[in-house]
Amino acid sequence: MLQTLDVALGLSFIFFLFSVLVSTTSEMILSWSNARGKMLWKAISHLLPQSTHGKDTLPLQEFVAHPLMTAMHRHNSADANVAKDFPSYMSNSQFSQVLMDLLETKGTAEKAETRWHLVQSGIQALPEAAKGPLMALSRDAERNLLPGQEPMSVFQCLAGQWFDSMMDRTTGWYKRLTQAWNFGVGLVLAVACNLNVMAMTRALSTNDELRAAFVQKAEASVKAQSDLAARMGVEESKGARAVFDEAVTELATAGFPVGWNQTTATAWAQHPISTLFESLLGWLMAGAAAALGAQFWFDLMKKIINMRGTGSRPEAGPNMPLGDVGMPGPIPPAGYIVDETPPRQG
Repeated sequence: MLQTLDVALGLSFIFFLFSVLVSTTSEMILSWSNARGKMLWKAISHLLPQSTHGKDTLPLQEFVAHPLMTAMHRHNSADANVAKDFPSYMSNSQFSQVLMDLLETKGTAEKAETRWHLVQSGIQALPEAAKGPLMALSRDAERNLLPGQEPMSVFQCLAGQWFDSMMDRTTGWYKRLTQAWNFGVGLVLAVACNLNVMAMTRALSTNDELRAAFVQKAEASVKAQSDLAARMGVEESKGARAVFDEAVTELATAGFPVGWNQTTATAWAQHPISTLFESLLGWLMAGAAAALGAQFWFDLMKKIINMRGTGSRPEAGPNMPLGDVGMPGPIPPAGYIVDETPPRQG
């Protein structure tokens, strides 16, 4: 049982380092391509479509061309080119502010008695695909009025909540996109480094010294409370890369086909078919491990260490009062009352 936990701990440590490298690389690619901005563009297209809902629908032209929006993306139209420069984040207050100003601007002032009527008139002037949800929000705002409240403020609050619910969905979209990129980048790096999970598992299972060394490294990493998984910075990635290279070198030095060296060349030359299938399976497992993220493997390391009984030492309780000689005072006999004379014996 202990050997199995040690093997799992060693693999988790390698996967943790590997996931840090993969996550840093994929995040750089996604940042360069403005994936977050494109996701926000897609979310606005779902909330306020210009024409119809669908795969290639565009967000409402007037919303994207609003002065508060053009100040962030420097475009005056809602074509697909705006998505490349679209902001990565938007608060619900900013969304509702732009929306309210847009509706008041589009409203017809001739029949509007109040600003709320102006907003309602602006909703009617929107395209059919965009005004449906806003009409529902306006009706909901009138139904949920409390004494002293104005429908304008309730409608603006509901619009912010509507935006937040869409942002929750967008977060799920981006998470799935990140996992897909982590898997792809992890698979490429696994092939480049020949990170064969099957060979690593066999190495840690049969080599006691190697297994003990990796267990020690994993315990040291957890004891130091490393926050590489949270920061994902460039400097932290370089440190993880150095430790990862050292780990792969130790596995290769132990005689197992990990990394591209003479040992792997011999294995491919002697058993090409079995080595190919084993390597493919090992590379796919490494890519799947990278998709789970560094934080997952760091938390798993902590759980395994606690299961092995080598977790953090519990905090000491309050000290007991000491006697004159530095030892705990004697326990009084039953029936003895402190600071009084003992009860008389019958």
